[in-house]
Amino acid sequence: MKAKIKKYLKSRTAWLLTVCCILLLVISPTVVEAALTKTTSIDEIDAWQAVAGGALGEGTADSISDSYATLLYIEVALTDSDAQAGCTVIVEVSYGDDNWMELISFTGTAETPGADDIDGTPAAGESTITLTDATTDDFNVVGRKWFILDGTVGNSESVRTKSVSTNTVTLCQDLLRSHADAVVVWDRVDEWMVSIPFGASYVRTLINNTDADAGVHFTTRISKVTGL
Repeated sequence: MKAKIKKYLKSRTAWLLTVCCILLLVISPTVVEAALTKTTSIDEIDAWQAVAGGALGEGTADSISDSYATLLYIEVALTDSDAQAGCTVIVEVSYGDDNWMELISFTGTAETPGADDIDGTPAAGESTITLTDATTDDFNVVGRKWFILDGTVGNSESVRTKSVSTNTVTLCQDLLRSHADAVVVWDRVDEWMVSIPFGASYVRTLINNTDADAGVHFTTRISKVTGL
């Protein structure tokens, strides 16, 4: 009798385990997929602004204490007819807008950028822009990111060349803003994306332009995962 009871319990246990495994296979993907829903945002920290030759540009400290995952986007445009030796970008983190520590640093492109002028008045949303001479410098290089230095500096923007026909450049993305005739454009923008550690509470960017002869412009944006 005992042997029969043990055999029955053993078979019953095996059946229950099998049923549980099947239920897990059926239910688990649905549960995991629902948990992957996230809340994200992207914000401008530093609008486009100038950093003179030989100066240090100090970006705004941004709180990331409510972010589970943080990406920092940095762009630096070369905006001087003199040769740029390559400015240093420094990303710092802190636990409370104080006691800053360097997270990472890197050096931008060293070159003399080319400049041109806008021919016409392109409007926000347009996907093409005409220059007075798009072929002399690198505005006609497919994939090149370049800079529109607006008369109102904060309204400047970077664009990327998709194709070019004579002096009309087709862009990879529509213009964010309208620009006046004869606005100056520069043919070099460096860009970086930095992942910020989970434990940091604040982040900021420093632009150390050690080249005393050549100014630059920079901007930063940030994306955050604030909910899961």
